[in-house]
This record gives sequence, structure tokens and C-alpha cells, in this order.
Amino acid sequence: MRVRLMFVWLMVMALVLVLSCSKDGTSPEAEIKLNPTNFYVSVKGMSYDFAEIQWTASLISDNSKIVYDVYLNDELKGKDLEKLSYRFEDLEAVTTYSLEVIAKSTYETQVVVSQTIKTKDTPSPGAIHLKMDELTTDKIKVSWENSDPTQTLSYAIYLDDVLKAENLAVATYTFSELEGNKLYHIKLIGKNEFNKTVESTLDLTTNDYADPSDFTLSVESVTHDGAKIVWGSSESEKLTYRVLLNAVEKGNGLEVFEYEFKSLSFNTRYTATVEATNEHGKTKRKLIEFTTLDAEGPADFRVFVEDISYESALVRWETTGDKNEVLSYKVFVNGFFKGEAFNDNQVLLDRLEAGKLYQLKIEAKNAYSKTLEKTSEFTTLVAPSLSEFTISSQDIKQTSALLTWTECVASDGSKVTYNVYLENGVLVKKGLVERKYLASGLKAGESYTFKIEARSESVIFPSTQTVSFTTKEYEVPGEFELQIQDVTETQAKLVWTNSELPSGGEIAYEVYLNGIAYSYDARGNEFTFKNLEPETDYTAKLVAKSQNDTKKEKTIPFKTKAAAIPEVKLNVTNIGHRSFELNWSLTERPFYDTYELFLDDQLIKSGHFLTYTFNGLQSNTSYKVRVVGKRDGKTYYKELDVKTLQYMEFIDFEMKIDPKTYNKVVIDLNDFYQKNTGNNEIDDVTFEARLNGVTEVWGKGVTTKVLTQLTEQTHYDLQLTIKYADGSVALEKNTDFTSPVNQAPVWNSDLRIKQIGFSFLELENNFATDAETTDLVYTYYVNGTALQRNINYGGNTRGTGQIDSDVNTNDNSILLTHLESDTEYSFYIEAKDPLGKVGRSNTIQFRTAVDAKQTFNIMAAIDRDLKQVGPTWAKMGKISSMEEIRINWVVDGVKMPRGQYISPSKVIEKDGKQSLVLDYSPFLKDHPDTALSFTVSIEWIDKEALERSESTLIVIQE
Repeated sequence: MRVRLMFVWLMVMALVLVLSCSKDGTSPEAEIKLNPTNFYVSVKGMSYDFAEIQWTASLISDNSKIVYDVYLNDELKGKDLEKLSYRFEDLEAVTTYSLEVIAKSTYETQVVVSQTIKTKDTPSPGAIHLKMDELTTDKIKVSWENSDPTQTLSYAIYLDDVLKAENLAVATYTFSELEGNKLYHIKLIGKNEFNKTVESTLDLTTNDYADPSDFTLSVESVTHDGAKIVWGSSESEKLTYRVLLNAVEKGNGLEVFEYEFKSLSFNTRYTATVEATNEHGKTKRKLIEFTTLDAEGPADFRVFVEDISYESALVRWETTGDKNEVLSYKVFVNGFFKGEAFNDNQVLLDRLEAGKLYQLKIEAKNAYSKTLEKTSEFTTLVAPSLSEFTISSQDIKQTSALLTWTECVASDGSKVTYNVYLENGVLVKKGLVERKYLASGLKAGESYTFKIEARSESVIFPSTQTVSFTTKEYEVPGEFELQIQDVTETQAKLVWTNSELPSGGEIAYEVYLNGIAYSYDARGNEFTFKNLEPETDYTAKLVAKSQNDTKKEKTIPFKTKAAAIPEVKLNVTNIGHRSFELNWSLTERPFYDTYELFLDDQLIKSGHFLTYTFNGLQSNTSYKVRVVGKRDGKTYYKELDVKTLQYMEFIDFEMKIDPKTYNKVVIDLNDFYQKNTGNNEIDDVTFEARLNGVTEVWGKGVTTKVLTQLTEQTHYDLQLTIKYADGSVALEKNTDFTSPVNQAPVWNSDLRIKQIGFSFLELENNFATDAETTDLVYTYYVNGTALQRNINYGGNTRGTGQIDSDVNTNDNSILLTHLESDTEYSFYIEAKDPLGKVGRSNTIQFRTAVDAKQTFNIMAAIDRDLKQVGPTWAKMGKISSMEEIRINWVVDGVKMPRGQYISPSKVIEKDGKQSLVLDYSPFLKDHPDTALSFTVSIEWIDKEALERSESTLIVIQE
């Protein structure tokens, strides 16, 4: 840059020289200026914070003096230097600098040489070598060496990535309280003065713990259901024992040297294991085997079978030995298990077969599962039986039949009765003595099967016989003739001849058309079908039916004649703004055609109807109405045009805008109702508003409307649209307004002091008001610092202040507590509305009262004979204001864990003093030489937060 400036300067000087030549062509004598020669710059020395450069000499032809200027990053560092070197100090490490060396002559000519240099990085620490010096089960000692003694390092050492020590200047460290046989990762980080670090790691495993010493194991005793083992061990070791039997744990954490196994199985081989564990979790096991003794079998017994009948028998047994030694007896009959007895010596066998031989086995079992079997046999008695008998059916009719049977006899001569069943198992008669039964209520021409069951009280199984028969058929009506006569578009007559029964009797006639019953008792040999569809195929059926419901039927088809096409007449009535009524009739009857009604080619309704009222139409609008009738698959129609009435127009009115607050405005529409009182449509119109592009439907009957949630000092465009009932526009009004600015809350009156305590200030409750909102936020300031409401600063600590009741409550006062006694304070309140406008109350300057706590001093009066001490203090307040008194005793310099609480009613007040009498003899009862002292604390509450007064330590000297 300096070269370019010098070049420009030389060009300007040359131009001036040319222009200064005389007009006659003569010029002054030119001044000869010599230039220095070029030279070379090189780096002589370089580090992270300095650089030393040198350069060759710049020469000039007349050997005049050459001096040098040196720049670093365009900052002059050396001026008019004569030596050929320069040293830069306080450089930044690893930074590139631009330097310039300018050779200057006495002719004010110069040569500039530019070059860049880059400083070196700060040195890194050398390697550190970490080694182990000592290794035990719970301790590791390491040391290390710094390979570069020219640098002083500080060290931080980690164990399993947890910092154990830092800023170490020594080269050794010992880790203690470690776990045995555990791998630890040790990391050492060294840091030099340039905060560059070097790291060395070492993985070491602590020595393992020793196993428990060997011990003996033996079986002391064995029974059929138990065993006892004992073992010995070294008395110098602290061991616990775990006992297992067949790999199942029976005891753990034992410190004794024996164990007794119980509830074992007899004649069984077991393996007992004793595992010893030392305090380091190391274990040693010993195993020993034993076999329990065998058990004896149950006592002998005899079996008896008594009370044998044809279906049951009583089995009994008697034990010859100890009855209680047997646990249970199992009974088997013919190889099948029948029951088990525990406390009884007998079992009743029932549901046996008569006259049958049975094999009996009794199995006894004792507590050791040993068994003893006894066998026997018996035969049940032969049961009585019933003889065979025969049954027959007689006098069979359409609805009944008589059943008779021969006698059935019991082998033991007992009484026999008879039960009658239908084939489906339904009992129809029970306990008959006579041998006949009249079956009635049957159906003609159907098959039946009856069962007769003979029973006796002495015979288990009944004797049965069955009989089947078919009832007689009823007569069927005879043939008859059928005809269709007098067929029209909607009617047809059915005519028939009489049908007769072979034996005579009355016949009724039923008439059907296309399967639908028209009459169940047609008379006069004819029936007329009416209300038929024209040109339609039908099938008529006549059924002749006897009194016994036998039938003869015959069908005949026919087709009605085609119908004529009618003409429709339309009539419009009751035309209104949004509705009209349509009626229509035909030139002929009947009127049971179906119709479709269209409005402007849109289907409105279909079905059987002759009138319809159109609603919800647009006023002053023409509509095309069409009625389409359908008969016999053919259609006919009629159409006409109808126009609805026009609404009465509304008179324009004045819409008043009343901005109440910055976020609320009232729209007054009463002038609309006053000017349009006579308009019948006024009650049906709806109001729709559009405020700054947002539409809101207000509804009907709106006289005033309040708009809320506005923004202060904002321009609003309001468009009001009044619509008729059909949605068409009656009137439109457009206006605009600007919401006013928000006003700050205003205090109604000044804050006034009610009373001042030594730690509180009570003010009369006061409120700020705001025209726009009641949602104000109050902030309280003590000595210019804002307080957070209902926040306790450090328990009962005084000085900062705390608001316990405020203007947002229904209290009669504002209470500021936790103040410092005998201290000057200032207090005021700020009320802030939702938009951040703030109104400030007046400022209260006050000074708190003097706290009696500061003069609280207890002096102990001692009565050594009664072992009592009496703390006495200057009267501080009413005893009724004391919440709690607590005595904290200190015995031999140790504070008791719980204080002694005393009721304030124990306080004695006399001569302006208050005192207590404390009994300390319990502390001296067992320890007469005890050093005893105490402190007294009293908690007060009196129109302010809980305060505590504490005395200094009082020492009782015996």
C-alpha cells in the first residue's frame, strides 16, 4: 500500500515539474535524487511469542546514510533504525503477521520490502510415565515421571473416570478403601502453563481376598424322619454358614456349628452341604451323605360284612394294635375304589346289584406310607320282580281311542299300579289301578304310540309295554264350479256353485285375491273385488271348508280393463313473501293417483296428496310449479308460474358509535327501530357486522351491541348489514372509529398507617381503580425493592420484608411483616393493568419499634439443694402472646436430640420480670458429676409473624 502511495506522489511531483516550465521553452535545472537499492529480509529467530528479523543493507550510489522503518500489521514498531535487525515481542502463538521494512534515503526516496511471518505454537508437555508402586486388596499406590523436566506440570488423577485429586505438585498418589479382586482404570492428566495436557493411563486389578480355612463336617444322629449335622471351624475367622439339603437351602447367615433336619422321608439317602462365607464373600463348601432309618408297617386288623341287602352292605373292621397309628383305610370293591375312612372304622356300600358276588379289599396306611391289605367277599340278596303283560287299542275314532291291558303281578305279592306315557315321554296318567285308559284330544288321521309302565314299591325296575294306532280321517268337501263376471277397471265379481260333504253337513267359503284373504265367510255364491288397479292381472281363489277343517280349493285368473287419462286443475292461494299454497284436483274421480311435485324442475315431494305449501322462498321471485300424476303406468302433468310478494323497504337511520374504553365500544341501533316502526318485517330481520374484515352475526332484535377485546388507539372499519328473513339485504351501513388510549390505574386515596410493630407495618387497605379493567396486578416495594407476595425469606429472618395480606384480599388491612426492628423504611405499591400501564400509591416513610428480643438476657439463679435453676429475664410482652417455650439441654457438651417444651402458663411475672423454675435433677440422678448447661428460646406471635427470642448458653456449676 505504501509503495502505491509513493508511486502516486512521484507522478504528481513529475507533473508539477513539467507544468512549471517557462513559456519561452526554458526550464530550471533538474534536481537529481538518488534511490536506495533493493534488499532482502529474513527471519533470524522465531518462537510462539517473539520473532527476530534481519535484512541486508540497502545501498545508494553516493554512500549517503540509509535508515529503516519497521511495520507489523501496518503498525510502526521501529523508526529510523540504523542496525539491520529487529525483535518483535509479546506476539500471539500460531498467528500470521504482515511486516514491512522501508529503507529511506536523505533524498526522501525509499524502497519497501514486504513479507509475512507466522509464530510457532506453544510447547506441549512431554510424555508422563505412570507406574504401580504398591498393590494390596484395598490399596493401590502409583507414581509417575515427567519426561520433560524443563516444564512444570500440575496433575489431576482419576479412578474409574472419577476425579480423586487435582492441582497435584507431587509425583505420587495412593488410592485407599478399594474392593478386592476388582479391575480399576487409573488416568493421570498433566497440564503445563499453557493449559496443554498430556495423559497416561494404567489398568490394575487389586489382590483377591483369601478363602475361608478348612473345617470338619459330620453326622451326629439319624432317625427315620430327621438328622443332625455338626461342623468345626477356626475361631480366628468371622464366618457365617449356609446349609443345603439335596441342593435346597435350609438355613442362611448361621453363626452356630450345628443344624437339625426335620420332616424327612424314611429310608431315603440325602446329601447335606455346609457353605462357609468370610467377611469378603469368599466361600468354602463341605458335603456329607446320610440315609434315614426305615419305618414300620401299620397294625393288623379284621374285616366284617354286615346288613347285606339286594342293593347295599355295611363293611366294618377292627384293629388289633394301636388304632391311632393308622392314618387311613381305603375300600375297593371288585377292584374299583369306593371310599376312604380316616376317623371311622366302617363304610356303607350302596347302589349294588341284587344277587351278585362282590370281591372286597381294605388297604390300611400309616404315617410312613406303609400299607397292609385284607380281602373278603359277599353276595347281595335277590330282588323281587314284575311279570309280563299285554296291551291293545280299541274303539278308535278321529279324536280318541280306548287302551286296555292284562294284569302285571309282583313276585312278592306287593301292590302294582300303572303309569301312561306318550311316545315322547310325557306322562299323561299316573297311579292307575284299573287296567284301561281312554286317550282323548287326538287329531284325526294321525299315528300315536302309548307306553304302559307297571310299578311296585318293592321292585326297583318297572315292566313296560307299548301300543301304536292311527286315528280315523274326516270327510273332504266335494267339487264345485268357479267363474269371473262383470269385470271393469276397478272391480270384478267371483261366482261359484255349492260344494257338498258325502254325509252332509255345513260348508263355509273363503275368498282370496293374489294370495290375500278378502273374506273368511263368503255367502250367496258370489263375491265382488273392489278398488282394483286398471289393466292388471289377478288370480282369484275360493276355498270350501268343512267344520272339521277339511278343504277343497280352486283358482281362476282375470284381468281388469284399462283406465282413462284424467286432467289436472291447479289453484294457487295464500301467496306471501316467502311462501304460497298449491292445490289441485282431477276432472274425474277417484283421487287415488300418485303425484310428483316439482319447483323449478327440482322434485319437492311424491306420493298420494292433493295440496302442498311452499316455504323458505325468496321474496319478489318467480317460480315454475309442475304437478305430474301417475296412473296405470301412464303419466299426466300440469304447470304454471307463481311470483312471491316483495318486502316493504326500510328507512335509512343513524348508527351511533360510543367508545367506552380503549377495548370496548357500544353500537346504538335504536334509531333504526324508531324510524321503521310501521314496517311489519322489522321483527324478522337479522343483523350481521363486519369489523376490519371479521364477520359476526348479531341475530334479531338488536338495539345495542357491545364490542370488546379491542386494541387501544386502533382504527376500525365497521360495516353493518340488515337482512330480510330470506337472507336478502334490506340495508347496509358503513362507518369507522378509533379506540381511545389506555389510561393508567388511579389510586382512590393515600395509604395510611394503622400501627407499627418492631417487625411489621399495618396499613389501611386501599385499592386502585381502572376504567378499562379490574384485573390489576399489585407489586409492593420496600426501600425501592419489589417483594414477591407471600414468600418467606429465610424462615423468620427479619430485614427483607414479607407481604402476608394485600389489596387483592378482603382483609381490612395490608400487613407487611419480617422487618428489622428500630429501622427506617419506605413503602409504596404499584398497580399495573394488563397493558402494562402503572399507577403508584403515595410513599409511606416509617421506623419500626424497638424489639424486646434484642435485650433478652437470661441469668440462671441456682439452688443446689433442690437441684433447680430459675431463668429470669426482663419482661418482653404478654404471657398470652407466648406461643411456645423450649429448653435445649446440653449434657457433657452434647446437645440432647429433643428439646424440653414448657407451657407458657408456667411463666411467673413479678416486678417487671418474667421467670421459670426448671428441675434438672433427672440429669444428675445417675451422673452426679455431669457438666450441665442449657439455652432458653421463646416463640412469640402478636399481630405479626412468628418470632423467636433465644438466650445465650447458661452453665450450671455444682
